[in-house]
Amino acid sequence: MRSILSAAVLLLFCVSASAVDWTIRGTVFEKGTDKPLQGAEVILRGPQEASTATTAEGEFQLVLSTAGDYELVASYAGVSIVRVMQLEAGTEVKPQIFFLRLPATLREMVVTAPRSPDRVSKSIISGKTLRSIAGSGGDPLAGLQTLPGVVAVNGSSAPAVRGSGPGDNAYYVDGLVIGKLFHYGSLSVFNADLIEDFNLHSAAFSPHYADVTGAVIDVALRKPRTDRIGGKVNVSLMGADFLVEGPRKEDQSFYFAARRSYIDLFVKQVEDKGVTIQIPRYWDYQGKYLWNLNDTNKLSFHLHGAGDQLELNFSPTSNAAIREPVLAGDLSLSDSGASQAVMLDSVVSDTTLNTLTLQHRTRNASNRIAQAGTLAFSQDSLLLRDQVRLEFSAGHELTLGAELGQTRVTVDADLNNTPCTQFDSNCDLTTGTRLQLQDAFSSRLLAMSVQDRKRVLDDLTLVGGVRYSKEDYLDRNYTEPRIGLEWEWSRDILLTAGWGKHNQMPTGQQIVRLFGNPGLDHIRAEHRVVGIAQKLDADWNWKSEAYYKKFSNLVVSDPALNYINAASGKAYGLEFLLRKEETDKLSGWFVLNLAKSQRRNDVTGETFRFQYDEPLNTTLVGKYKMDEDWSFGLKWNYHSGAPYTPVIGTSGNYPDGRFIPAYAGINSGTLPVYHKLDLRIDRYMVMDHWKMNAYFELNNVYQRKNIAGYTYSADYTSREPVYTFELPISFGVQGEF
Repeated sequence: MRSILSAAVLLLFCVSASAVDWTIRGTVFEKGTDKPLQGAEVILRGPQEASTATTAEGEFQLVLSTAGDYELVASYAGVSIVRVMQLEAGTEVKPQIFFLRLPATLREMVVTAPRSPDRVSKSIISGKTLRSIAGSGGDPLAGLQTLPGVVAVNGSSAPAVRGSGPGDNAYYVDGLVIGKLFHYGSLSVFNADLIEDFNLHSAAFSPHYADVTGAVIDVALRKPRTDRIGGKVNVSLMGADFLVEGPRKEDQSFYFAARRSYIDLFVKQVEDKGVTIQIPRYWDYQGKYLWNLNDTNKLSFHLHGAGDQLELNFSPTSNAAIREPVLAGDLSLSDSGASQAVMLDSVVSDTTLNTLTLQHRTRNASNRIAQAGTLAFSQDSLLLRDQVRLEFSAGHELTLGAELGQTRVTVDADLNNTPCTQFDSNCDLTTGTRLQLQDAFSSRLLAMSVQDRKRVLDDLTLVGGVRYSKEDYLDRNYTEPRIGLEWEWSRDILLTAGWGKHNQMPTGQQIVRLFGNPGLDHIRAEHRVVGIAQKLDADWNWKSEAYYKKFSNLVVSDPALNYINAASGKAYGLEFLLRKEETDKLSGWFVLNLAKSQRRNDVTGETFRFQYDEPLNTTLVGKYKMDEDWSFGLKWNYHSGAPYTPVIGTSGNYPDGRFIPAYAGINSGTLPVYHKLDLRIDRYMVMDHWKMNAYFELNNVYQRKNIAGYTYSADYTSREPVYTFELPISFGVQGEF
């Protein structure tokens, strides 16, 4: 018996000594982001079969005891990588690292609810779609000019909407009022990658928005990433920027982005016909910090800042200096703004949400206009805003808002004063009265708003609201109603209608004492709009709207009071949008605007076209995505020639001998039609640990010379066209890690 037991023990020892185990460990990451993939399937095929799924950290482990040739397969969401392995006695198995490139449809599957339920006269578009539009130079807000009701403004991305100018709009970012949204060079002041989407409210917008007569551009910035610390570096033709973001703790995350132009570091200045221009310089930054205090309260901190500098020199022999001698010499313009805010979002109950915001804003400008003088001003504002949303039942929501603000303004001016508005043809700065003003004053604002949104029938929703606002600088207060209707004619057809009254304070120069008239009233506007929208299928939809806007209390110049409220206007039009959604390779939209916009001087009775009146404006935007790596885009725009005021001769001389120009009727001339085609190609590359995106744009492909206006000789006997400035190419490269 002992012999048998000894033999058995010896046999077991020999077998265990000859057995070899291999442990295969590894991790599966998403290619380009280093994000661990949980639930990825790992299979081993060969003499011995084994499989497992990755953990939350993307890790896996397999144990084998049979030598031979194997295939190790890692797969996730239909994407897989196969590796061949040969296991022999004494083989050391190193950790296996897999990087899987996920399909774009899976990476971008984000379900979000509309930021505002209102559907009357509203356009929504994502930041990703905007920043890939041909001719945009990677700037999302440049794509605003491709939407219904928007008129392109030469040299700027700031939109003119439905018979109003760029200065008649209000800009919101993450619910915060932003005074400076565009640089001198027309770029928006925000990092393109941070813009989640934006809502364009073209008429009869919610009473919760500030007092403006034009449109509301409401931009939403995305949340910081929470999986890991990462960043992006971007270099484009116009500037360079960086972004860093990630989690701070489990319940906290942040991002910070900054940008600066760099062309001025290489090209100091350019000269043309006696005018020397120092290359403009700009900078901007944005920051956000999110802190989830608990399940019902979220605190966020916001930082925004931007600045511009521009310098010019007019030679005394240049046409501009001959016509306006005070312009001879150096001109310098500097403008900067900053905003800091803290926002508390609270779930008060199952039916009540509250957002409390405290925002501080500053704006500083310093201008030197050769011999015409200098102007410096600063503005410091503090705004407390609260909004409560009550859901009484499904389809019935009441929103209450209140704002309390104070603004401190400091002005230091030594400048030739020439009161001039859109109703004046000849505005001679040289003969203006030299005035000096050093002043500081404060203005307080109180506003309250309410909007009730109720589904009164299964297919009919009524929206009613009112805004009360009061400011004590001009000592004006207004109570303005807004109403809307949304009728779901069928599952795929929506009918809308809206009406509202709006007001807006005149510009700063027009209301400051000595230079303006502190007794002015606010500009008033009444909006009417009706629309129809239809979803044809999952890919195609269309929308059409007709609108009518009436303006009153517009400001004109006055020899005694500088400015008075004595003008009116109207704008009306029909818009059509046909859109192909980004559901497959082809996407884009077609816009047709038919519009008319007029102004009337109620003192003289003269009626003329508004300076941004374009009776016909059409745009085609298209994008074709070949595969995950390549896409091509185009944008074609055609619009009627903009109005201008022709010079038809001279009418004597100024005391210094200069010719006095004689003008035809205001905006009685029409420039040639405008059209151009822009093309774009995008290349996406995904490495194991980082990504790279690059684009190249070819602008104004067929080299159309579009005329922006005319410049006249010193004696006004001849003129030359001024062409729109077009960068022939644009490019950008972004690395993401």
